[in-house]
Amino acid sequence: MTQPTKVEAVALPVAVDDYGVSEIVRIDYAARKLTVVAQGPKSNTLISVRFDHVVAYRVMDERDLAEYWPACSSPSCSVFSIQSGGWLSQESTRPGSCIGLFYGDVREYLVTSVAECVSVLCIGEPRIEPEYRKS
Repeated sequence: MTQPTKVEAVALPVAVDDYGVSEIVRIDYAARKLTVVAQGPKSNTLISVRFDHVVAYRVMDERDLAEYWPACSSPSCSVFSIQSGGWLSQESTRPGSCIGLFYGDVREYLVTSVAECVSVLCIGEPRIEPEYRKS
């Protein structure tokens, strides 16, 4: 059996006070756009992580993504840019995969939580912003 590739990641700034490890409360996908809404641990603060030009995404329990730890472990961040060794690396070498041929500059991101995590392959960077509830 081959050894898994080590994941290298960079934490993305989340400009919301009191935010860290969170719970993902909603995932919306339509027309190659994905929004992941997560809640902070100490308050009801919600953030939206919005991705455009989505190529693929997957939702998995954090225990099934062991190759991402400890690179994507941080008490103050839940959104990571995967630089190497993640799902995109696996797809780029998988027989039959055309991700590199059709989509151009595909990037990988991981939104973590205490349970589910969302891996996203997309073109461009996500927008991370407060989520406002409609009253």
